[in-house]
Amino acid sequence: MKNSLLTVSGTTFSSKNLEENKDVLSTELYDFYKLWFNNSDTIVLKTSGSTGKPKKIRVSKTKMILSALKTGAFLDLKTGDKALCCLPLTFIAGKMMVVRSIALSLNLTVVKPSKNPFKGLNESFKFSACTSYQLENSIDSLKNIDTLLVGGSPINENTKEKLGNIKTTVYETFGMTETLSHVALKNLSKQESSFKALEGYSFEKVNGCLKINSKDILEAPLLTNDIVTLISKKEFIWLGRKDFVINSGGIKLFPERIEKSLSKFFKASFIIMGVPDRSLGEKVIIIFEKSLPTNYDKAISSLSTYEKPKSFLLLNKFSRNNNKLLRKEIINEVLSKWKTAQK
Repeated sequence: MKNSLLTVSGTTFSSKNLEENKDVLSTELYDFYKLWFNNSDTIVLKTSGSTGKPKKIRVSKTKMILSALKTGAFLDLKTGDKALCCLPLTFIAGKMMVVRSIALSLNLTVVKPSKNPFKGLNESFKFSACTSYQLENSIDSLKNIDTLLVGGSPINENTKEKLGNIKTTVYETFGMTETLSHVALKNLSKQESSFKALEGYSFEKVNGCLKINSKDILEAPLLTNDIVTLISKKEFIWLGRKDFVINSGGIKLFPERIEKSLSKFFKASFIIMGVPDRSLGEKVIIIFEKSLPTNYDKAISSLSTYEKPKSFLLLNKFSRNNNKLLRKEIINEVLSKWKTAQK
């Protein structure tokens, strides 16, 4: 396998010295790197399950390298630049941090994933990536990170407002396991509202949903369930998932957009969803984890008439995967409780 040298904290590893340095690497990193060195041209990845059941897919290592090179070109990463991986290597985001380090000859440091992985860093890094949850808990600890990619779930408005006070350049990512990480980035430090394509990707809109084209990464164009406003073949504004659109009295409402408006008020986890209603077809409700925020009434008053939840429910615990809310599982649980309550 070409591009098979990995530098971790200044030490370079290859297939020849991997076994003798097994104890130096974390178990996850060793296991992934060993897979990278084997005779297969492909590797098995598993999706996060955020929009359905997790599944395994087999992808080309060469295409993972190509994806890494696209990120490197967009962010102007150079040989020897220091990168920090604070993501689990179980999923695509963490794996691609390692692949980028291999493909771009970066000097990678791996730390245990935590809600604030940047706290206490005593060296500077050109590049890192984290989840929205990690960013929200690390906003005051980013002084040693030059460029940061953030993905996994939408970033709340309170956090976005704080980005203007830090020097780190922060990009929100758009992508999925099937696209081998991100295909487009949004510069939050410049308050951009739209995602811009990386080199080699272009976009279309089919029945309101985003279609991703790529000759070198995808086997065929990928039609997503993401509803977008298409600005051009290279740029779009994300509105929400088709799976979760609420049709209330003939008005289509996007839960993610309502959540974005409310995120400046609530620190607690919550989701907006629709439940069956005899007169409206569906009505908007809001689900909180454990308790109702004290500023609930004030927050709801900021919404338009159609967007306002008609009621609220509490769940003891939200389903999560790597601190990412599993919206479909939460919705299914609520619908089951709702139907039972209506009988």
